[in-house]
Amino acid sequence: MSVIKIGELTYPRLKALIDSGTSTLIWPVGTLEPHGKHAPIGTDNYCAEEIAWRLGEKLDLPVAPTLNYGITTGLIAYPGGQRVPKPLYKDLVFVILSDFLKMGFRRVVIINGHGGNTETISEALKELITDDRGNRHFVMVDWWHLADEPLKELYGRPGGHAALDETAAIVAFRPELLDQKAMKPEDHTRFKPGIVSLPYPSAVLVYDEGDATPDFDPEKASKFMGIILDKIAEIVKSEIELFDRTFGLTGG
Repeated sequence: MSVIKIGELTYPRLKALIDSGTSTLIWPVGTLEPHGKHAPIGTDNYCAEEIAWRLGEKLDLPVAPTLNYGITTGLIAYPGGQRVPKPLYKDLVFVILSDFLKMGFRRVVIINGHGGNTETISEALKELITDDRGNRHFVMVDWWHLADEPLKELYGRPGGHAALDETAAIVAFRPELLDQKAMKPEDHTRFKPGIVSLPYPSAVLVYDEGDATPDFDPEKASKFMGIILDKIAEIVKSEIELFDRTFGLTGG
């Protein structure tokens, strides 16, 4: 895979990259939490990271090291669950992004692998754009929100946490980490309106009606993640063009 990972660069090479006009950086973020009995606790990180690397290759953009810890809540009671408190996480995201800007990047595309991070990252971004209006740009992609149509097209079923969509990503990207035999179709929790039960009685969470049992078909998984990646690339390119046109800037 030919992608520039800034963590692997020497500082003179990084400076040369930025001086050459590269002003956009991709940053994957996730968390550690259980993903059923079949998928690794680092699933959110691996999904975001692998998507970021492939997006970087596709758009010829550098990728920052992954932020592997995030805001885990309902699954924190399980072995492997890690939680960064929201105020600390917001400060951490703010400082890391601020330093990316100080390096010379003007735009950061965040590939988020964990829904618990979204609100707090958004709060940090709103504060960051007030410091230098119109000359810094952030795009955050919660990749699983783009999965509904591809899931229906390829699997004919909905997704969920550690269900079809995330499992397909691991099948496509890191199949050696799966324990397919440990997955039981009945080992899932379906959210019920008006009912709160904590901690969740299962680490496979289903939000919609229908069977979201994970599928381990590598061909389907590859097609599924290919569609997702194409969608993300188009969204990112569109958001960059809109921003630059609005503020009279040239992309990079």
